[in-house]
Amino acid sequence: MRNLKLHPGITMHRIAVGGGVMGGLFAIGSVLIFVIGLPVSRWFLLGSTLLGTFVAAVLYVWHKNNPVELTDLHRPPPDDQTGPP
Repeated sequence: MRNLKLHPGITMHRIAVGGGVMGGLFAIGSVLIFVIGLPVSRWFLLGSTLLGTFVAAVLYVWHKNNPVELTDLHRPPPDDQTGPP
């Protein structure tokens, strides 16, 4: 009997998907596949979208009222602000 090598088929780790437009299309397509295939996932998608929008709005308002000052961590502070000896 011959030793036949079967083709493993398409595997997900071999499909290269990066950021940008194609990555977004892949993500949207994957979500649509689940929403169409599993009707109960529609409620999960709706709930997670509403919750995500609410959390994003709260974070936006909080950061608007409490701005964060970014400092350069690689630059040493000026001599007059080095602190107590």
